[in-house]
Amino acid sequence: MEDFISSSENSLRKFLSDSDKIIKSRNGGNLLVSFALPFDNFNTNDIINHLAKNYERSLYFEKPAENFFIAGLDEALTISENGEGRFAVTDKKIRELKNSFINNWENLPDKKIPLFLGGMKFTSEHNEEDWQDFNDSTWFVPEFLILQKQNFRYLFFNFLLQNPSKEQAIKKFKTKFEKLFKINGSGENLSSPKIIKSSGDTPKDKKKWKQLVIESLGRISENQVEKVVLSRKVEMQLSNEPDMKLIIENLRKDYPNCYLFIYHHGKSSFFGASPEKLAKFYNGCIEVDALAGSARRGKTEEEDIQIEKALLSDNKNLTEHNFVVEYIKNTISNLTEDFKIESNHTVKKLANIQHIWSRITAKLTNKSSMMNILKELYPTPAICGYPKDAALHLIKKTEGYKRGLYSGIIGWFNFDDEGEFAVALRSALLTNNKLIAFAGGGIVQNSDPEAEYKETELKLKTILSLFKNENKN
Repeated sequence: MEDFISSSENSLRKFLSDSDKIIKSRNGGNLLVSFALPFDNFNTNDIINHLAKNYERSLYFEKPAENFFIAGLDEALTISENGEGRFAVTDKKIRELKNSFINNWENLPDKKIPLFLGGMKFTSEHNEEDWQDFNDSTWFVPEFLILQKQNFRYLFFNFLLQNPSKEQAIKKFKTKFEKLFKINGSGENLSSPKIIKSSGDTPKDKKKWKQLVIESLGRISENQVEKVVLSRKVEMQLSNEPDMKLIIENLRKDYPNCYLFIYHHGKSSFFGASPEKLAKFYNGCIEVDALAGSARRGKTEEEDIQIEKALLSDNKNLTEHNFVVEYIKNTISNLTEDFKIESNHTVKKLANIQHIWSRITAKLTNKSSMMNILKELYPTPAICGYPKDAALHLIKKTEGYKRGLYSGIIGWFNFDDEGEFAVALRSALLTNNKLIAFAGGGIVQNSDPEAEYKETELKLKTILSLFKNENKN
């Protein structure tokens, strides 16, 4: 182990020496540096329970079916914004940083490397207590980033370098690298917590939420809005700290085709298993998911197929889905070219629910940056409604709480307009032993309040099934 750390330290020193001309040309200005080295001898599961304990900010992001994961630890640089201008200000700061970036990625077998990790809240908002550890938008370059893509496994040490601080950077690398190896192999097993108290799931809560659906249907019939997505939350007090490693293992087993994530800052961790891709940027293209319209899974294969057929012929669910497809088309067609619906009205099946799914692709042009496209695209009718402004107004008026990162954006990107962003669904906020789980449903004309409530119950099950409720049989 000491030999590996020593050789890695020498490799970093050589890289900085080879980059000396670039460093000196900055005349004392900061350079953002990313140093990559092969990193095979690491058990990713060991670090999951240490994300909150050892690092002020961290993000774990995984796609099990693709054998892809990122673990980003601590902050080398952070772009954190509040308010309506969060997309534009972030975009401006990214452009300013791009010319001050050096790396040793040229010999890597895969150069599509995550650099910025983080997320954005559903709307820009004044922080309320539950979400006080998260700003409206935060994208950070982690000091250490562990990356796996199939058999490609690397560690990236990212840091700000101000001439002549090379030796200081090398010393910092060694200290933090040693800390990382102490964590590796020190995985602990925590006892599974129980739900000892909960709110938001009583018959009274159900009646109140269904009444909100009825009121929203009234606004739809009055043509104030065509679709609105209403969410609900369940708050729980846990008996003890949960084992995040076990949670991820269970989610990985049940939802291998979802985005698994843990986003930690301060005393709070936001985690989940989202089925929905907001956007993927690669090779000059964008790929977007339209995911709306839901039904339960069948108990048998035959029943499951019957439910799928009913879902694909149900007017309510098709209407809800088509709002999303049309919105995406109208939003990005002016910013892209060669717009295509690659798969239309197929079904994405998860462990306990299935959704109508369409996959959309287009080619990027020079008309807009990645962050500007996200600004126009987000939030889609799948999580907000249609028209967007009217739906957002109704959500703020109706829900009675701030969604925070729930139905927000979680993901990564780099300076080369490459990145992948998930909509943060099937998720929960954990602060100390308090857990808040969220779920929502799209309300359109002919929606049935009882059916909509059952749909939120199905979605909440993704999180609630991870814990035993002492108050229920």
